[in-house]
Amino acid sequence: MRSVLIDYLAPKGHIPIINFYIKELINEFKLIYLNENINTKIKKTKNLFFLKIKKNFILRFFQILCLFKKFKKQKIKKILMLSYEPYIMFLLSLFINLSNFQIFVFEHDTLNPKNKFKFYLIRFLNKKITHLVYQSEQKKLLKFKFKRKAIITNHPIIKNSLNKYKIKKNLKYNFIILAKSSNIKKNLFVLNQNIEIKEYITNKDIAKIFAIYLPLDPIVYKYRISSWVYMGIAYNKKIILDYNSIYKFEKKRFPSYIILNKPKNLELIKLQKNNINWINKYNNTLIKKLRECIISKN
Repeated sequence: MRSVLIDYLAPKGHIPIINFYIKELINEFKLIYLNENINTKIKKTKNLFFLKIKKNFILRFFQILCLFKKFKKQKIKKILMLSYEPYIMFLLSLFINLSNFQIFVFEHDTLNPKNKFKFYLIRFLNKKITHLVYQSEQKKLLKFKFKRKAIITNHPIIKNSLNKYKIKKNLKYNFIILAKSSNIKKNLFVLNQNIEIKEYITNKDIAKIFAIYLPLDPIVYKYRISSWVYMGIAYNKKIILDYNSIYKFEKKRFPSYIILNKPKNLELIKLQKNNINWINKYNNTLIKKLRECIISKN
């Protein structure tokens, strides 16, 4: 077993998904390396090690370079990266032959057209890198425009801490909307009158929420997904979306959960209930397919 799982960035917002992948794939990897900034949030295992990653880009690059050189000496064959930086991966290829490894990288917010340099730099990464994507537009972009290998995998449906979000209650329709506090000022929600705002929400408050509205930037989210869609489904909540690529993609997959942002649709939210017994099967299936395309891939 000459494989490694690494997340040297380990954004705190990714903690639930990191724990999910480690729990489900731990036996498939000889070593696991994570950023120490999430040390207290991760269940410890004997093959798990934490990295003290520098904030300075140059120092951080040389840290990752040393790590990859170590992998080469250890004759590591496969590397799964739960997140990555295109700049780092490009520079690595100038100092070490990345073709010595089979590298799989998860795409989160890396395919953002607004960050043009990083966006197009991905085209020039080592061709042996395989991109793991969560939606079809990402795969089309990578495969047909960037001429790169891409595999679609489902995003896990798992719960998360909810103590940094505000509740918006619409009195006209008598239901509560959960929205990020940073989105409240955008006034994108069609029902923006008579809103009662509760400053913070805890896991106990989630029972009061009927729906989660996600006012997503159509450009930024053309080549990514919103983890809130999956977390909302995990809590058995309706997901309200504007008409964009994310709505079209997710509506086909989760038709009973995804609601188009129109008043006539919102009136029915409290009347609709969903069965969530299928979620475990969904998560088990995605792990099975992930093993098949990564661990079993020669």
